[in-house]
Amino acid sequence: MANQTQATLRDVPPLTVIDLAGEVTTFAEDAVNRAYKQASERGARHILLNFKDVDYINSAGISVIIGLLTEARKTEQVLMITGLNAHYTKIFQMMGLAQYAPLYETEEAALQGVNA
Repeated sequence: MANQTQATLRDVPPLTVIDLAGEVTTFAEDAVNRAYKQASERGARHILLNFKDVDYINSAGISVIIGLLTEARKTEQVLMITGLNAHYTKIFQMMGLAQYAPLYETEEAALQGVNA
């Protein structure tokens, strides 16, 4: 299960999108945190985590996301999530993560949410 995780940045003003690919496990921590740090250094206020190309998320991966949420709250950034399949959407909702990082079905919906 050591699928290399990729975390790449792209700007979709006013969002900074972190596109994740592969598996989000403990092995993803460095890549995810590096992308988040780069987004923060660019002055990102609204960060969208895109899970569209993620194959697998385990509890350690969720812990990585919780760490991002903690950092984002400290710096008054808004962290949002898109691209989760139905299974992971349900898990994120059951764990209460959706209270701190709104879940959107699409990137366009997240953009509308920011612009509202």
